Amino acid sequence: MSSPEFLVGLDIGGTKSAVLVVDRELNECSAAVAPTPLESSDRLLDGLVALVEEALRAAGASKAAAIGAGVPGKVAPDTGLVEMAVNLNLDRYPLGPRLARALGAPAVLENDVRLAAFGAFHRLSRQKTLANLIFIGIGTGIAAGIVLDGRIFRGEDGLAGEIGHAVVEENGARCSCGQHGCLETIVAGPALARQAAAAGHPVADAGEVYRLAVAGDPAARQIIERASRHLARMIQWLALTVNIREFVFGGGVTRSAEAFLEPIQAELRGFQAQAPFAGALIAPLRLSLLPADFNAGAWGGVRLARAHLDQMSGQAVCSGRPWCRHPDRRHDLSNVSGFLIALQR
Repeated sequence: MSSPEFLVGLDIGGTKSAVLVVDRELNECSAAVAPTPLESSDRLLDGLVALVEEALRAAGASKAAAIGAGVPGKVAPDTGLVEMAVNLNLDRYPLGPRLARALGAPAVLENDVRLAAFGAFHRLSRQKTLANLIFIGIGTGIAAGIVLDGRIFRGEDGLAGEIGHAVVEENGARCSCGQHGCLETIVAGPALARQAAAAGHPVADAGEVYRLAVAGDPAARQIIERASRHLARMIQWLALTVNIREFVFGGGVTRSAEAFLEPIQAELRGFQAQAPFAGALIAPLRLSLLPADFNAGAWGGVRLARAHLDQMSGQAVCSGRPWCRHPDRRHDLSNVSGFLIALQR
């Protein structure tokens, strides 16, 4: 197989970045992980390019056919411009074009959580017939990625699913966004650790809070019950809003497996018992966890890269801009929503 047949998925995180290289049949060929350089935008770009090149060499490739990358922040897929990526020190930075230029291959960007939702959707689709899914990632923060009819749903401004900044407790703890009582201040990893420390249990991470709760510690159980109650309520709101029943969880906080999932399911059962009619509107919900060794962001990047190549093979260029050539539709790919629809068909 010639090297241009290889696809690259790139998951860019605030602490580390991961690369996955596969062939066009989606067989895994190589992978690499490295700390994310945060000193400057140029240093970040250099580090990402070096990481991708390392993974390509390990796969026996000199270049990729296409690259799909997930990045925290607001992303414009049509231009590759990244905004509001505070943890990466990127604001109005053309990461997509610069990755493409440095690596000699088209680079398609998407928000990291929405891309992880795309990866989770395709993984679960191999096991069951699936059209819709909500992925909830919980780590340093919390956000949701929504897949509708097999396509990433981005919303009008590319910010759909920012549930971490929904206020769930008036006069609650101050959030980094400036509000008080955001969901993130209650259920994210640092928030759980802070609550445990305030209760006299200094812990290294959220996993220890769950372990204490399972062991029967009253303070830890109260913290987990509160977090699970708010998460269950958010799941209920999402299910009522978009009528999706498939929920998948990923991220560091979810690594506690059943200790994480069971309290949420118990809260949902309690909601349904208290209000059977409201429960009937959303039942049955299906909740599951991503395996700890499955990088949904990198796999979502691979899927996005493949969709890009599939779309490119059927497009024409008009006035220097790509158009989607379908018999029943014609999408100007300078338009964000049209671009994504074309990419994921």
